[in-house]
Amino acid sequence: MKQIIVCLILLIAGVNAYAKHLSGYVYGQDNKKKIPLEGAAILELGQPNGVLTDGNGLFEIELNENTTHIVVSYVSFVSDTVEITDKEAVEITLQPVAGTLGVVELNKQRRTYGLRSLDPKTTLHLREQEFQKAACCNLSESFENAPAIDVSFTDAVTGTKQIKMLGLDGVYTNITREFMPSVRGLNAYYGLSFIPAAWVEGIQITKGAGSVINGFESMSGQINIEMKKPYGRDQFMVDQFISESGRSETDIMIRRDLSKKVATSLFGRFGIRPTQMDRNNDGFLDNPTSTQYQLMNRWQFHGDNGMEGQINVAYNKDEKEAGQFESRLSSPYNVLINNEQFDVWAKLGKAFKDKPYKSFGSQYAFNTINSSTIYGSETNRKVLTTKGQTAYVNLMYQSIFGNTNHEYKTGISVMSDWIEESYDTFKVDRQETVPGAYFEYTMRPDSLWILVTGVRADYSSIFGFFPTYRLHGKRNSRDEKTSLRFSIGSGRRTPNFFAQNQNLLISSKPVVINTLAGETTGVIQESSLNMGVSLQRKFKISYMPSELQLDFFRTTFSNELMTNREKSELVLESLKNGTIANSAQAQLDVKPARRTEIRLAYRMFDVTSVYDGHRVAKPLNSQASRVFKYYPKYKK
Repeated sequence: MKQIIVCLILLIAGVNAYAKHLSGYVYGQDNKKKIPLEGAAILELGQPNGVLTDGNGLFEIELNENTTHIVVSYVSFVSDTVEITDKEAVEITLQPVAGTLGVVELNKQRRTYGLRSLDPKTTLHLREQEFQKAACCNLSESFENAPAIDVSFTDAVTGTKQIKMLGLDGVYTNITREFMPSVRGLNAYYGLSFIPAAWVEGIQITKGAGSVINGFESMSGQINIEMKKPYGRDQFMVDQFISESGRSETDIMIRRDLSKKVATSLFGRFGIRPTQMDRNNDGFLDNPTSTQYQLMNRWQFHGDNGMEGQINVAYNKDEKEAGQFESRLSSPYNVLINNEQFDVWAKLGKAFKDKPYKSFGSQYAFNTINSSTIYGSETNRKVLTTKGQTAYVNLMYQSIFGNTNHEYKTGISVMSDWIEESYDTFKVDRQETVPGAYFEYTMRPDSLWILVTGVRADYSSIFGFFPTYRLHGKRNSRDEKTSLRFSIGSGRRTPNFFAQNQNLLISSKPVVINTLAGETTGVIQESSLNMGVSLQRKFKISYMPSELQLDFFRTTFSNELMTNREKSELVLESLKNGTIANSAQAQLDVKPARRTEIRLAYRMFDVTSVYDGHRVAKPLNSQASRVFKYYPKYKK
């Protein structure tokens, strides 16, 4: 911890204090209207130094101390030489050249999948068009084309789908909705199936530890889900899915602009699978019968003073029935699932127009979930009941040290969980509040390097103080065709003993919880360290644009909840220095023609853990060849 603080102080001390920083917007005059100019050139007068504006006409440039003027130019507009004053931000309006021809509009196809070139983290971006390549209904079925994610059925009875990242279960991935906690806690098991794919605008998948701004629970990665905004091009949408098995799901979206500053959208879903099917004649339903209702209402606003915000309300009701045919047996084995969930989340922030690098933001979220699952026959039934509420607040501030080569984000957050789990003769109650503070610093020493370091300090009402640290780096080649990324970071989470292992309860095995000295039954804190490296190379195969990605990540657990399913009993216990997960992936993307993409990917996993004092391969994971097969001696 001391070394990290020293490094931050040294980095901050290296800020170039004598350089000038100038930012602003460039507009073009068009029939009494001002339009932002994307790609306008800002040049330092008499120096080979310049930048281009972004899609909003925004630019940021560092100037020499003695510079007095900049030159602003754009095609079909009169160039302008602007004097530099004491202001840190300016607004420049260019006039059109007299007698110019009409506007020529150039269109470029936006990539639907890939790494963002400016992001130091290994983050894959999936846009809405990526989901349209395969028929899917909810988010757990929407990762078929993303090699970074494994999707599999958790059990053969309920047909629930779960994800894995870097060879680890999805509970170790921090899944957020618009960078606020979403699929976690009691919602972790079914949460992805409660998010309709038709409501999603895009997904960002980060391999390895994520940003400290989004909390301490990112252990193997982070998945952020962007929902469709109230401000958008679609006024009305209907999405219908019908399968031969009788599954039918209907999604509806209505969007309205109430004024220039306020917009709202209403989403609705009704899903049903009423047909009992047993095509292999094994006596069990091939898929559970189900009924689902969902509603979501979104409001978004923005003001002239830079204030903007949103508030969202969502409700979900889901019922499923799986197991054996009731008509064939006097006492069939059934699984009856009933889930009800209510969500409220909001954002409020302010951007400073005269200082685009400076902003304040706040996030608020509240979730309540009630779930009950009945396992077994009428003569031998076991019931899992879970109830929980989660409240979350995050206050953020962003600014710079001297210039935009030295940015920082800081803030405070509070996460509170009220959890009740009961199964058979067990009952686990947990009330945990975790306030914390964080600081993230981004440094760009030159045009080729980006370094992001972050630390946060949290205090759990159960486990006390614990630190979290993250480091991400990126190095570009001079031709900007090769990028090398690296990361290291720690993570922690409090597991839910029964809610996250619902697939194992279907076996009706007796449950045994081994509690270590000093631990409360059913309450432990998991901790891990993740490190990784990735290489990205852009090139051409003949005339075809191509991209190669190679990465390797390793996750080691210092403490975890171990589920031992190798015995006649289902044993839950705390394990020290247990699971080690190695993940390697190679991916090649080739575009042979317009609207045609070819993606080839290969993954290797080596996931081991300790059972009865021996390190062996963890069950239900695809194993690699002997490439990674070095098992260090287990130390308790």
